[in-house]
Amino acid sequence: MPPPNAPAHYGMMRYHLGWVNERLSPAQAPTGKRLRPLICLLAAQACGAQPERVVPAAVALELLHNFTLIHDDIEDGDAVRHHRPTVWKVWGEPQAINAGDGMHVLAHLALLELAAGGVPAARVISLATQLAQTSLVITEGQHLDLAFEQRDDVTPDAYLDMIGRKSAALIACSASMGGEVAGAGADTCAALAAFGFDLGMGFQIRDDVLGIWGRSETTGKPAGDLRRRKKTLPSLYAMSRAAGDDHAVLPRLFATPAPDDALVGAALAVLDRQDARAYCERKVERYSASARGHLTALSPSRARDALDALIAQLETREF
Repeated sequence: MPPPNAPAHYGMMRYHLGWVNERLSPAQAPTGKRLRPLICLLAAQACGAQPERVVPAAVALELLHNFTLIHDDIEDGDAVRHHRPTVWKVWGEPQAINAGDGMHVLAHLALLELAAGGVPAARVISLATQLAQTSLVITEGQHLDLAFEQRDDVTPDAYLDMIGRKSAALIACSASMGGEVAGAGADTCAALAAFGFDLGMGFQIRDDVLGIWGRSETTGKPAGDLRRRKKTLPSLYAMSRAAGDDHAVLPRLFATPAPDDALVGAALAVLDRQDARAYCERKVERYSASARGHLTALSPSRARDALDALIAQLETREF
């Protein structure tokens, strides 16, 4: 295989990760939360592994997550992420697609580095299979998300199934992989996966709340999922319950290419009358409580305490 070339190709990836600016010079730009590698490392520590042993898996998870973000930005038409233009906005869609593809490959290569750290080959194969299966589930979720944009019959339950695939599946994988790298048993890894899934569901629903009621200077991306006609749990819940004059407002919003302030305000009023925010916040509380319950499968440790604290932090986050 020839040595790596095309430095700008990798520069785009570094730009997305917040390491360089648009000229590909070193920069200290805002980055993501690094949630998935953190969960992987903490789960492994809670199962008795040394953090450095788990680093290749944590890197793989973060790269895979960022691959999905590069492609999501293209598919959703999002021009800003973390207060900066997205990769496709700077270099165009074709190059951004290629950069995302490259990052996807790097994720799987990073995972294979576990073998050099002494992780048994059979376990590395199992982890690689899990990462690949999760990647496929994520594409299912993204397919559904894109398909929902063209449908007017999306139910809250269908939406929850979609985010379970698109968002929660990778967080479940992160926790489970941490346990598996540490050599934990099947029951423990299953409990970690369930913890991660519930945490991921609560995380995404909280994101939906912030997408409508959050402030753009806090979230780092333009607030107003209603203005963008993005179907998320608050609007779908309100639409499933609205009656009378309210029943037509949200479908009209989603059918309008560029809804004006009056229509967005009317849609927000429907959400308020249907208590959509309170409904979503109760969902977050329930998923958080369930996630805490799954942590009881782990022995007491500082790492388990950190996972518990993470639930509380994500449950009330403002960004």
